[in-house]
Amino acid sequence: MSVRKSVPMGPEDVTTLERMHAPVSPERQALAQLIGQELDADASDAEILAALVRAGRDAVTQQVATTGYAAWAAEMDDEDRDYRTARRGWDRGNVMDGGKRA
Repeated sequence: MSVRKSVPMGPEDVTTLERMHAPVSPERQALAQLIGQELDADASDAEILAALVRAGRDAVTQQVATTGYAAWAAEMDDEDRDYRTARRGWDRGNVMDGGKRA
């Protein structure tokens, strides 16, 4: 499902959007790297803005995951770390009945 939203754009936003219409602009190349694909040479404003939203959404999702993982890791105590280390070995089949496999 696709939904259209009206988004206010300031002068800098409009300038960046205009630069993104040039297929070889640094902004467009950076966007292609962020979304993992090149935009069509004749991409519309809507297509470019959708790609920017996708890049922003991906960056926010990654930041949330990184921040959440860092907070989780910071909350771990020695017992938690020891358990995870032991469990990791067990999950990989390296530990059996409390001893290492031969």
